[in-house]
Amino acid sequence: MRRTSLLVCSTLHIPQEERMAIDRLILAATRDADGRLAVCHPDLLIESFQFGFFVHTGVCADAAGRPDSVSPEFWAIMRAATSTGASWVLFDRDEPLASHLPVF
Repeated sequence: MRRTSLLVCSTLHIPQEERMAIDRLILAATRDADGRLAVCHPDLLIESFQFGFFVHTGVCADAAGRPDSVSPEFWAIMRAATSTGASWVLFDRDEPLASHLPVF
């Protein structure tokens, strides 16, 4: 067993087009045999949440650099989460804005 952390961030810190694309992927997702929603992003592991979505930070450790499918702004949030030891980022539309991040 291991202990991990979670970084929580407003969805408004992700560029609108990218945020809408993820929302479309979630809406188009089908359920697997276990009933889990399978969100098909080419580079990110995304889990749907009632008020947004979770993204696993493992792509930051596995990728040599930022994948083309991820914006620089999104990647910066993921790298910041990784640097704190967080395994997941929860992008929550009800989370207050962070003053040090851009808003879209």
